[in-house]
Amino acid sequence: MKRFDWWLRATLVFVCLQSLSSVTQAATPADGAFFQEDAWNKTDSGVTFITPAGWEAEKRGNLVVLKAPGVDASVALLDITAGSPDQALAAAWRQYSSSAVPVPRSQRERPVRGGWKAVRSYNYDSGKAGGHILRAQVLQDGAVHAVVIMDVAADVMDRREAQFTRILTSIRAPGFVPETLVGKKPRELDRARTATLARFVEEARIALEIPGLALGIVQDGEVKFSGGFGVRRKGHPDAVDGATRFLTASVTKPLTSLMLAKLVDEGKLRWDTPAMDALPQFRVGDPLLRQRVQVRHLLCACTGIPAQDMEGIFSGDEMGPNQVLEVLATIKPTAKPGELYQYSNLMAVSAGYLGAHVAHPELPLDRAYDLTMQERVLDPLGMSSTTFDFDVALSGNFASPHGVNFNGVTEPVPMGYNRMSIPMRPDGGAWSTINDLVRYLQMELAAGQLPGGGRYIGNEALHERLKSQVARGGVDQWYAMGIKTDRRLGILQAVHGGSMAGYQAEVFWLPDIGAGYVLLANADAGAQLRSVLSDRFLELLFDVDQGAQAALREIPSQMKEAREEHRRRLQSPIAPLLLASLASTYSHPTLGRIDVKTEGGRTLFDFGGWSTEVAAVLGEGDALESISPSVAGMRFDVSREASVRTLVLDDGQRSYTFREDVRPVGVPEPR
Repeated sequence: MKRFDWWLRATLVFVCLQSLSSVTQAATPADGAFFQEDAWNKTDSGVTFITPAGWEAEKRGNLVVLKAPGVDASVALLDITAGSPDQALAAAWRQYSSSAVPVPRSQRERPVRGGWKAVRSYNYDSGKAGGHILRAQVLQDGAVHAVVIMDVAADVMDRREAQFTRILTSIRAPGFVPETLVGKKPRELDRARTATLARFVEEARIALEIPGLALGIVQDGEVKFSGGFGVRRKGHPDAVDGATRFLTASVTKPLTSLMLAKLVDEGKLRWDTPAMDALPQFRVGDPLLRQRVQVRHLLCACTGIPAQDMEGIFSGDEMGPNQVLEVLATIKPTAKPGELYQYSNLMAVSAGYLGAHVAHPELPLDRAYDLTMQERVLDPLGMSSTTFDFDVALSGNFASPHGVNFNGVTEPVPMGYNRMSIPMRPDGGAWSTINDLVRYLQMELAAGQLPGGGRYIGNEALHERLKSQVARGGVDQWYAMGIKTDRRLGILQAVHGGSMAGYQAEVFWLPDIGAGYVLLANADAGAQLRSVLSDRFLELLFDVDQGAQAALREIPSQMKEAREEHRRRLQSPIAPLLLASLASTYSHPTLGRIDVKTEGGRTLFDFGGWSTEVAAVLGEGDALESISPSVAGMRFDVSREASVRTLVLDDGQRSYTFREDVRPVGVPEPR
């Protein structure tokens, strides 16, 4: 399950990059998938780049302009020989636009990639209303420069960020030959190498101020390590160990897809079964798309159905499975099937409930899912501590969630936000331990065999989940069936992470190499450890240098700088005039109610199941932003409709207007 956090997105402002190089290999789409292949192109001087499927390319001399279909978005690429990056940038602007060359608002150096010796990015004020992104990047190798200009509406960027990242990461210098691990023999993760990886994780935990985490390492069927680091709750002595429960968030998705694979293996379901035939409640906002969606598409992030999580975020503690499916039934596609990677938690939820209904049509969907997962996944794999029951999970040995507050201090956070996972359990509601998850990982790496030698599932059904269904993120990265796949460095990597308030999780494995790991962390900063851990794992496995240690050293200062820069744009407590303009209560027909409260100079928005402090956004009109740890980054514009005061929340896909509650005192709001 995904969340919005400004400080996570701050590291992805222009391009998502890991230190791994890339090598182009064709993906193997599943039969019946919506998969569309991107096109590789080369300029006259040999700079290579990708044109995403469905995009148009227009050549203007040595300037190429890529345009997304039917939306306000373009990427211009100029391949030029120039004396300096500034000269190259000025030439690109002159060819791209007849307007005056804009003055950058900010610029900074970026990590090198793709054979370039230097990379510098520039941010501009677009001068356009309604939110617009105008950026540039100059990639340099001696006198050869590639200049990229990105001109895109903000809402389009929210939907198509993966495609922009894919274009940017594909731009390679002439003659660049990507590094590959093909043919390299992996090392045994012996005691010394395992200890080195564990030491790296512990150093990261301390540097990133993560109170506790757990790590599991598997190679060739053997558990090399399974244990914990740090404490379950900051300020308390209870240590994390192999039996400590964490909320796994979207690491639940591979488990849900495994349950479906098990039903396929048993002959109770087919991957090409129409979803509406297996689960009559399955609906989306387009009847024609509903007829096309098969079981394999529910976990592919490829149907054109966009994310829509606000109903769950604000009312998830009051929803049941049928209410979740009713929200999905209202969502219309914003892209053609297979055109665009759009991560939909609601589609993943429908996948789990579909399998549950097939296995136990006599039961309510939530009970059916819990029982089906117990029968088909947890019991056969020996995952005896894994549960979807919050009350069970929050008793005994469990890790409390943590986030960074407005002052930059890590502290425990309330559990209320995370209760949205209860009705959305197939997507992100599993509580598990590192000891349990290494059992799952052993099975994946053994192609369906159990440690004792018996077969759990057929290889065909299991590995169908790894077939590419849509391009995502950087070059050679795809989304399959509740699993992300990656062929950078020439070898197949399978991975899925998870993020909820105060929790981070990741499972990573190399199906053809027989090695992998699982990570669980009880702080949002675990996301930064996730960003470098796979690199360090590969370094120790293949004796290569992917820059993981250097990257880790830089992350704490980068995150501190990003937090401080963002904080300078916020004001807390908010000004008295703005505070006085707020109503005491607002409501929305589907998201529910907001009670505005003040405590000790702080302004709080209370949503019932959880609450957050808000601060004023400076220089952007009357806008407020949530700032409490783990739920930071939601923006509310203070406005009016005639005489009614409103708060407008925009999630990048749609807007939600909360209106002043003007009902007579004593009349309850229906929820």
